[in-house]
Amino acid sequence: MILSIRTSVSTEVKRLIFLLILLSGLAQAADISNPLKLLAVADRSENIIDVVDISRGKVLHRFETAYHPDHLLITPYAPILLYTNTENKLAVFYSLETRQEISRVQLPITPRHVVLDTTGGKVAITDSVAGGFVLLSAYGQSIDFVLPSFPATGDVLFDPNEVDIYYSNNETGSLGLLDMNVKQTEEMQLADQPGQQLSSPSRSLDARYIYVANQTSGEVYSLNAFSKIIYRTFDIGKSPARPYTTPQGSFLYLTDQESGRFLSFEQGLFKEYADVQFDKGIDLVTVGRFDRFNLFLSTLHNDYYIYDNVTKAIASQGTFKGRPIDARGAADGKTAYVAFADIAELAMISLEHQVLRYFPVGESGASAFTIGLSNNVCH
Repeated sequence: MILSIRTSVSTEVKRLIFLLILLSGLAQAADISNPLKLLAVADRSENIIDVVDISRGKVLHRFETAYHPDHLLITPYAPILLYTNTENKLAVFYSLETRQEISRVQLPITPRHVVLDTTGGKVAITDSVAGGFVLLSAYGQSIDFVLPSFPATGDVLFDPNEVDIYYSNNETGSLGLLDMNVKQTEEMQLADQPGQQLSSPSRSLDARYIYVANQTSGEVYSLNAFSKIIYRTFDIGKSPARPYTTPQGSFLYLTDQESGRFLSFEQGLFKEYADVQFDKGIDLVTVGRFDRFNLFLSTLHNDYYIYDNVTKAIASQGTFKGRPIDARGAADGKTAYVAFADIAELAMISLEHQVLRYFPVGESGASAFTIGLSNNVCH
């Protein structure tokens, strides 16, 4: 009898071990081939990238990279993950289907700024220190063309016509336009004086207007993309953040990092809609669906605000456990995601219910963060 009991227990233990191994194998083989369901976070100190299920906040796979990931991109309509390394001037591509590295591209410039176009097929790389421009094919994992004499600039802005790229030129105080077909640039003067500190450009949903903040003068310019002239200038404060246009295309959002002032304008006639006071340092915006509940936060401190665009009042506010490096909104506008520099967690916020929760990701904090498809389309 004792032998029989021991045999039975041993059999059950073996079955349990087999089940655990099976479940472990299934977890390791989790499908990460659909970029629309994913986000990715690169660790600040370790050479790792965690791929996360966007709806559940669960890490599905961890890439151990050969170089440190300084920037991250996921192409929304193809299973490709890309990271760049500034020290070695590299772009490294992974297949999300096979979970393997598929290509390395040596870059002729230091990739300090990396931007994906609206189709997910092209990547614009710039260097805000030494200058230069590279257009990279995300699908072909190859360089399309290089402009070595391109001015030093930050994040560029793709026009939805897939031909024009806008950029800010601090040295000349102008807004530049690169025509990808002819590979030539032209510049439109914004400031009266050269040597300005200009934000990266943003655009209206219909691409009719291009917006640039001048952090030297405190002005925000609205430039008509067709006539190439300044349509209107806004005076928001001493240190305006990069302008933001909402996904539905109805509003232009302006914030002053010095005072915490927030202004919104109805696009078209540019009629002032709201004038609200936040904390200082607000420089990130994530907008909820129907342009209603909007998350305002800062890369300089941990405080955040959820603003109700209908009642024109703060719906809730709080303090994050870490200091944000970036924030993205889900494509449906229901959820915002925030990555932090100093904690190994990601925040997931229900904008409509103002519910915040954290889940573990990485080991020491994030250096880069991307989402398969975001509603941050005009920034």
